[in-house]
Amino acid sequence: MLGLLALLTALATVLIPGLPQVGGGVADGVRAFTALPQAEKLIDYAPEGGGPVLYRLPGNVCFLRVDRQPGQTEWVRRDGQGRIEITVSAPGLAQAGERFETEGTAELQLGGRAVVIPVVSPGLPTWRFTLEETPALQETLDAEEATLRFTAIRGGKPVPEEVLSIAAGNLWQGIQGLDSCAIGAELPGVVGP
Repeated sequence: MLGLLALLTALATVLIPGLPQVGGGVADGVRAFTALPQAEKLIDYAPEGGGPVLYRLPGNVCFLRVDRQPGQTEWVRRDGQGRIEITVSAPGLAQAGERFETEGTAELQLGGRAVVIPVVSPGLPTWRFTLEETPALQETLDAEEATLRFTAIRGGKPVPEEVLSIAAGNLWQGIQGLDSCAIGAELPGVVGP
């Protein structure tokens, strides 16, 4: 695809007078894009499909990608304070008119009680949830068929029609791999002989 784009750009610079400067800029942009660091796939915790899959960028920048639910993708990483940050892209939720506030809160059931979670939306259809690591969260994520259900809160009350569910099976194992990856530890079956 990039080769075809480069070929078309080169052809256009020859055929259209005054375009060499523009063509050169496009070519520079293509070269810069292809030079971006590529994420290295390390471990697929659910090879039967859906993730989580552990990736590493240069400098031990590590993240998990989860694709278990149709029309929804999650990226999991540690934020600057060591909290678990889950960024969700869910176009279907936004198209249905169900959306969390740009900066608001959501309710999450952990250990039989409701916990309020901060939510930030850098732009539809994306939301970012920040979770404190607690024994109740670990217990929830350790469950065989773990699901995190975030319910939007408006005016201090949960809105049951606005729920974003994350299938979180194997996520706790993935988070442990995420932590090992971030410190540069050798990951079993991936790095080393």
